[in-house]
Amino acid sequence: MKSYCRMRSLRFLLLALFALSAEILCAQRFSLNGKITDGRNRQPLAFVNVVINEGQSGCMSDINGKYAITADEPILKVRFSSIGYETKELVLQPDTKQCNITLSPLTVQLQEVTVEAGENPAHRIIDSLMAHRKANHPNSLGSYRYQVYDQMVFTIDSSDFGRATSISETSSKLKMFDSILRKNDFMVMETASEVLFMSPDKKRQNVLGTKIAGMKDPTFIYLANSLQSVSFYDESVNIAGQDYVNPISRDSKRHYFFALEAVEPIGQGDSIYMISFHPRQGSTFKGLRGTMSVNSDGWALQSVKASPNEAEGLFTVGIQQLYEKAESHWFPKQLNILLKFPGILMEVDGQRFPMAAIGKSYLSDIEINPELDRKQFSSIEINVEREASYRTDEFWTAHRIDSLTERVKATYLFVDSLTAGSDILDRTMNLTSKLMEGSIPVGPVNLDIDNIINVSATRGFYFGLGLSTNERFSRFVSLNGFGGYWTRLHSADYGGGISLNLNPQRQMTLSARVAHRSVPIGEFRGFQESYSTLSENDYKYILYENALARQNSATLSFATRFAQHFKAFLSLQSAHKRYLQHYYLHPSDSLTGGLFAEAEVKIRFAYKEKFLSTPQGLRSLGTVYPEVWLIYQRAFPGLLGSQFSYDRIKFQATQNIYTPYMGVAKIMLQAGYASESCPVMETFDLIGSNTHISLYAPGSFSTMRPNEFFCDRFVALFLSHNFSGMLWKTHSTWFKPELTLVTNLGWGDMPRASACPDKNFKTMEKGFFESGFVVKGLLNLSTMKLGAGVFYRYGAYASDRVWDNFALKWCASFSF
Repeated sequence: MKSYCRMRSLRFLLLALFALSAEILCAQRFSLNGKITDGRNRQPLAFVNVVINEGQSGCMSDINGKYAITADEPILKVRFSSIGYETKELVLQPDTKQCNITLSPLTVQLQEVTVEAGENPAHRIIDSLMAHRKANHPNSLGSYRYQVYDQMVFTIDSSDFGRATSISETSSKLKMFDSILRKNDFMVMETASEVLFMSPDKKRQNVLGTKIAGMKDPTFIYLANSLQSVSFYDESVNIAGQDYVNPISRDSKRHYFFALEAVEPIGQGDSIYMISFHPRQGSTFKGLRGTMSVNSDGWALQSVKASPNEAEGLFTVGIQQLYEKAESHWFPKQLNILLKFPGILMEVDGQRFPMAAIGKSYLSDIEINPELDRKQFSSIEINVEREASYRTDEFWTAHRIDSLTERVKATYLFVDSLTAGSDILDRTMNLTSKLMEGSIPVGPVNLDIDNIINVSATRGFYFGLGLSTNERFSRFVSLNGFGGYWTRLHSADYGGGISLNLNPQRQMTLSARVAHRSVPIGEFRGFQESYSTLSENDYKYILYENALARQNSATLSFATRFAQHFKAFLSLQSAHKRYLQHYYLHPSDSLTGGLFAEAEVKIRFAYKEKFLSTPQGLRSLGTVYPEVWLIYQRAFPGLLGSQFSYDRIKFQATQNIYTPYMGVAKIMLQAGYASESCPVMETFDLIGSNTHISLYAPGSFSTMRPNEFFCDRFVALFLSHNFSGMLWKTHSTWFKPELTLVTNLGWGDMPRASACPDKNFKTMEKGFFESGFVVKGLLNLSTMKLGAGVFYRYGAYASDRVWDNFALKWCASFSF
């Protein structure tokens, strides 16, 4: 009996082992992986379609050209295809696990094909994409969280290096240059972050670590937030700060040409559709050119390659983005960006090579709809942790998606060896950052560029020097001073002060300042925290203000952010003014000067303004909503010897509106009120910019003469629309005209002046009207655009002589 039982147990065990082995055999998986490169330059080839066994299954190479695919049966055949490259098909041995391959570019470029209405098969795919656009947009989710690792390498675009002549025929310098570039690049930087999102628009990026080759204290931080957040599901695509009309947007079929280049079956009844796109011939809007792959599983983007249809500015840019499914939702997975700087050249023995930057973003640990707390979000959209610059090797090993390549390792060694014992890179990066802010760092002090040389219609030319201490002196205390001479006024401006940085994360400062300088009469400013000679929006203040008063002043001020969207400025000033030009109601009350004690409360409101927070403080990332300023000023009689008592209120609201295919509209609304006791010179002198300089100054009246009108109360509306080159199509690099239409309206009065016919100024109660246009880019340079325009004055204050109502302008705008 025992023998029988043992036999039954043995047969049962054998049967179980047989069943298990059969299941293992049935479940056996076959895999194939490898890397695909461009046969021309040996660079990784992203988004190549890889299909096995007559379309049984498929995948796509990532941004590094790598692919991996699995199947339930042996992989005996594989096909590689990509738009612009020759398709390659291989027969494999059953035990092949790895297959690296190069694809050759097609020698014949794809041309636009004329397709009759309703016949373009690509439109059906675009319609399906549009129908599922909202569902596939990551921001349609209730929440998400992911880790992102960014890497950017700075090198030179040496694609033609060594082709014209063999390396053996080049100079020794070129040989050395080539030997360096074969091993490493010039610079590498890395960032590791965590990104959180909660519907509808709350986002937070916590920068956990930053690393830059050769830098000891990287205060200059590369953040790829603007790269990995590129979305091809919005109406417009923002690439490197410029908006482009998305090919997947409303009415895109009317403005873009789409071509269905290939269809690849990928198993389970789904297919990948490869579509090329570019603006239609003759189009003038800012559009993109490239290819996209659309997966019929959810009709979602799987990959995009795109670049601006026309290059402009300091650099050219191209991006590649890959999407993968995460918890059944398509989500961005990888991003490549290539920046080329044609204007920044490195010269070696007469040959010039433009600089280039290659950025890569890798998303991992993607969680769809995790439980998040609203307290995790604030107006700080990007937060750089204090320890981010000092992470250990163990931290980077854990956060890198893959180990560093030998080339990146060599770059770190190369740069670190060059900067050993030196902080030259820290100082270079700091110089770049300060130059963008309008100053030049020299050790522990900064030279203020605007206080070195300046120009004004009323004051002439200015030559001087402005200094302020920087972080090398102290992070908490800043000393500043300036001095210079105005040629037309034949007088000097000078002054200085101290500022305490009480709380960098709230932009909280306490300052004291004394100055002897020229100031404007009837000023209407205060709606910015700083001014720049090279900013087009500041020309009206720099050039055209009626700065014909001399002032000795002492000012105590305090500033801080509060209640998320607000910033407050409080100040108390004691000033002695002397007027160089006089305006009066009747000759007997001409005022030559006086003592003033004035308190000011200034509030700035920017709804949903976002910030970058670093250990050094906050930096605004802007807002898409209007920016509103409200200022209240009160002069107190008897305080510190003050002779005057009055109230003034100033208001300004600005808004920029981007419209696809139409450009950018700008709206500025201003208003002011001064009580009846306010001296005429302290009311509002609306800025007129019709002078011999004739430089177009946005936000001023182009046909109004300086000091033409004074008002106790006024309202002004400045409207402009920049078509951004959409009305002209040119292929010239230096001639890129951009039409801007402008209309300015104003109304103002001074009730007490109606009884004074002897007043030596005009009021504006009948309304002031002017319209005109400016054409920028008649000369288009990498950092500057020059142009011209004309304005016409009409309405009650128009001249009887028609030609006197015209004002000719030239314009100049700078970009860095």
